[in-house]
Amino acid sequence: MKIDLHAHAFPADFFYEMKRLYPDTVELRYGAEGQLFGVWANTPLPSWNLEHRLADMDRAGIDIQVLSNPPLYNRLDEHSPALCRLVNDAFAQACRAAPDRFKAFAHLPFNDIKLALKEMAYALDELGFAGVLIASNVGGRYLDAPEFEPFWEEVNRRQTCVFLHPSKSPFYHDDEPATMLSFPFDTTLAAHKLIRGGLYRRYPETVLVLAHLGGALPYLARRIDISHDFQGFFANYKMPAHRPSVEMRKLYVETALGWQRSAFDCARELVGIEHIVFGSDCFLRELPFMDWTTQFIDGLGLAPREREMIYSGTAARLLRLEA
Repeated sequence: MKIDLHAHAFPADFFYEMKRLYPDTVELRYGAEGQLFGVWANTPLPSWNLEHRLADMDRAGIDIQVLSNPPLYNRLDEHSPALCRLVNDAFAQACRAAPDRFKAFAHLPFNDIKLALKEMAYALDELGFAGVLIASNVGGRYLDAPEFEPFWEEVNRRQTCVFLHPSKSPFYHDDEPATMLSFPFDTTLAAHKLIRGGLYRRYPETVLVLAHLGGALPYLARRIDISHDFQGFFANYKMPAHRPSVEMRKLYVETALGWQRSAFDCARELVGIEHIVFGSDCFLRELPFMDWTTQFIDGLGLAPREREMIYSGTAARLLRLEA
């Protein structure tokens, strides 16, 4: 079995509503077969089509996908509650249509933490979602900020899976596409801030999965440890109470866009094979990401038990999909 934890879906009504609320944010186009596309940051994102996705999953040998819509977190304002409910209800409809093939992550309106917790309870308890999606920054705010504390307290209490997907950094100003370099860098920054802020010491049951093999965090872990080993090496930086790389071992990472043996080995050395789950970053039919990811994993020479953990075993446990 293969469980794809990193798979995107964009309801058509989400694009229409974004266009109404923020006319300059998204451009609407229609494909040759009449399918709606929302052009976001020069990338054409296809509106959700259940039949197309099932056909693509069958061709690639993917049994289950967990649906998410990260662009929802690019803005944070009074419209967030209605947009989150729209996306959550659309995902619930997809899950009901094919319950053996689709699960979903809850999307939360972090403009109001009370509403966010209420929406989390609705999505997890009433809709039966498998976890929560959060971005590396939400409306430009990083996840170690005090206003997110009730969120981390609740996911720790529930022990529900949180998938952290990158977003464009509020500090990024360059002509290079943000998705190329800023995305993995922002994952790195967000995760480091959480580790540095003592997330696991306050909430030890937190289940946090980082996209794209954890960004640059596995590569930089030992460098970050210098902040603990040599106080003052990083100017005016207070020594952390614990060696950061030790706490990083509690993180999980997924495999999307990580088709390089050295990158995989670096992530494996940091978090262990049992903390790596399968993800493809599927969203465009033309992109062979599902195929490339399975080909890469199959070509690593892993033991059958290790391959099974990546493809389904660990994700089924984290998402509570085990029979």
